Amino acid sequence: MHFFLNWGKNTPDTEKNKLFFQAICAQGTRILILPFSEWTEKPILFDASAEREFYEKRRDIIARYNLDKELQFECARRDIPTLVEQIQNSDILFFCWGKTYKHLEVTNDIPNLKDLLQDKIIVGCSAGALMWSKAYYSLRAEKLYEGNGFLPIKLIVHRRSDTYPGLPDEEREKILENYGEKFPIYKIPEQEYIEFDL
Repeated sequence: MHFFLNWGKNTPDTEKNKLFFQAICAQGTRILILPFSEWTEKPILFDASAEREFYEKRRDIIARYNLDKELQFECARRDIPTLVEQIQNSDILFFCWGKTYKHLEVTNDIPNLKDLLQDKIIVGCSAGALMWSKAYYSLRAEKLYEGNGFLPIKLIVHRRSDTYPGLPDEEREKILENYGEKFPIYKIPEQEYIEFDL
């Protein structure tokens, strides 16, 4: 599996975002968007209509940079047997930003997930990137959490900014560094991405 991990702020029409989405579209045509992490203050487990809207917005963003390819988009379902079939029929899995734990709540229930993803392109933006790490630091919560551990890395997304003005990056990095095993820590600026093979 090949990972594109992006640090967020994908909606502005910038040269960096254009290059990111074109790099993804070059990998295949069947794109499954997983909108499970939709960020909301509503005290609900999930809202199907909100997830659909979340999916449509991401679909439209990706489609702008399609490299003149005929892309096929699908919105992931929460029903695990259906979701497994959708993953099997996709080239690219796009995990959206939002709340990381919401992605993990669904994907942790998929049996043999690592085997299922072997030949896939996995795109993670913000929360969708954090979920693959051994550990990550949430700027919104100012806390450290564990990801699913697929990638031997630790992550901080967004870095220090006006949006997340809490602890300095150096303190967040120190907290991650002192947690668990030693793994590389990645902090990438907004609209940039890194790639990994697993």
